[in-house]
Amino acid sequence: MRDLSRSVVVVTGASSGIGRATALGFAREGASLVLAARNEQPLQQLAGDCEALGVQAVAVSTDVREEQSVQVLARCALERFGRFDVWVNNAGVIAYGPFLDVPSDVFRAVIETNLMGQVHGARAALAVFARQRDGVLINMSSVWGRVTTPDVSAYVTSKHAVRALSECLREEVGGMPGVDVVTILPQASDTPIFRQAANFSGRPVRPIPPLVDPEEVAEGIVSCARSPKREVTYRLAGRALELFRTFAPRLYARVLPSGFTAGNYGRGHSSASSGRAMAYVSDPDAYAVRGGWKAHRRGELARALLATLVGFGKGLFGGS
Repeated sequence: MRDLSRSVVVVTGASSGIGRATALGFAREGASLVLAARNEQPLQQLAGDCEALGVQAVAVSTDVREEQSVQVLARCALERFGRFDVWVNNAGVIAYGPFLDVPSDVFRAVIETNLMGQVHGARAALAVFARQRDGVLINMSSVWGRVTTPDVSAYVTSKHAVRALSECLREEVGGMPGVDVVTILPQASDTPIFRQAANFSGRPVRPIPPLVDPEEVAEGIVSCARSPKREVTYRLAGRALELFRTFAPRLYARVLPSGFTAGNYGRGHSSASSGRAMAYVSDPDAYAVRGGWKAHRRGELARALLATLVGFGKGLFGGS
């Protein structure tokens, strides 16, 4: 079992959501931190918050889409601390809209961030872990890394690929005692990602409840750094979807797509936007841990759940 108070942890996508919660979780355990994200200002603020908990924290502006940028991140960690023990591949973006309506450059940006960003992180981390003969690589997939849905094809593709990548890497490091690869698969979480999503659907985007708290996922990441597991799904709804698709694939294909399509979108019109997938976001709320859905938009979540259930019914009974 790893002593996190004596560990150095690298977290990508640390400026908001699960990444921010994870960084703070490790800081409370006494770990030294190397924090990475594209936007330096909220990253520096997070480093200050971690240092206020009594640990060392370094902020390194990083674009995980660029392998050289990730290699610089790893070198910064080594130059500052001499090693790192845990690498959390967390950076991620999402795009909504029918496949043909999502521009190719936005689709590519999602793949490059969510998949290639983790490939670049894995290359940097495993090279160091192989020399150290010790280390934990934690990759962020999603329940959408096991199941599918319409209108989120780039994200779903990337998260399936991350899960497959993790499986391959886990097999390759089997001969390296002390080196572990962990895959985390959260269901929808109450983070800012939905408000900052690329959106080409023409309608407002919303998460489908029940939502898991980002702090709960962060606790699981910290726990896996201490005592690694192969895969962890958060929570029951996500696990139920995985089992449904595994054991009743035809029924899943009949029922789930219409439900997800209905639940993903709110009322009204939304202009096309490339969101955080393509550019920095200046809104300070984009760099919070929580997205505020459970605290301030419970009515919208209730409507999302009702629309999802009605959509399931239509898929099951063939309604229109």
